[in-house]
Amino acid sequence: MHRRIAAGIAALTLTVGLSACAASGQSYADLERDQTDQDRLPVSTPGGGSDDPLAIDADSTRLVAVQGDTEIFLASATEQGQPRICIIVFAATQPFRACGDGDQVTMSDSVNSYTVLSDAVVDTQLDPDEGWTKISENVFTRPVEPTTSDTQ
Repeated sequence: MHRRIAAGIAALTLTVGLSACAASGQSYADLERDQTDQDRLPVSTPGGGSDDPLAIDADSTRLVAVQGDTEIFLASATEQGQPRICIIVFAATQPFRACGDGDQVTMSDSVNSYTVLSDAVVDTQLDPDEGWTKISENVFTRPVEPTTSDTQ
């Protein structure tokens, strides 16, 4: 569907929020169900190649939400032998990802912010009054607020 890989991921702003806990000790309800064909990422997804230091576990990927023409996936991964949790977002033209080793991973593009919370903190970390919408068991989103330069 929207799985074309563009060369430039640099155009997107990624912010990874990490806590002190390791991903290996975290659980994510979104990853607990059986994987279906729609949960699988294309082979060319960032993290799928041998030259990428981040190795996404192909059997762990789950499509957790679709918003318009954007697909949001969660996956387990390893980086230099360390466990990670990754959110992979396929926007209209290219995928982007953020991975972390704690209870929370957050990233933004020019349209939305996404936050992944482990089961341990999913009910305590985000204030609904700040505009967060739950789109799966572990993933929340909200629109990116325009900066002053965006509105002039």
